[in-house]
Amino acid sequence: MKKFLTYAGTTLGLTAALVLGGGMAASAHDCFNPNRSDQGNAAAGKNSQSWWTLVVEDVVMEGVGMGYTQEQAECILDEYDGPASFTVKVKGANGQDGTLLAHNPNDHLDSDGKGIDLVFSAYGGEIMGAYMACGVEFG
Repeated sequence: MKKFLTYAGTTLGLTAALVLGGGMAASAHDCFNPNRSDQGNAAAGKNSQSWWTLVVEDVVMEGVGMGYTQEQAECILDEYDGPASFTVKVKGANGQDGTLLAHNPNDHLDSDGKGIDLVFSAYGGEIMGAYMACGVEFG
């Protein structure tokens, strides 16, 4: 049950950030490894209690009725030009506030494609651009 609640909290945090357009939420644990293969991500997301695979299509579709329509959701998925999924760190992070890159003064490192990056630093423009192109308003 605890594992389910952790995953549900992560999904809720990332969905809220996507739907509301808020900045990167440290509590959402949006740390991911951009260099891991699809097979590695699948294995980590399936076999680890620390990593969880978030499928972008699932998150977008879960937001239908919470600020946008089914048609807008389909438009968002058509417009989005980023990875289809992210395997994110959901627990056991050895960083400040339980997040790997929280409070790192080297902001350029959170989207450089090396080591650990942050979903919204690396793909926030693509995510927000897709929502805005489909008429989803934030605020």
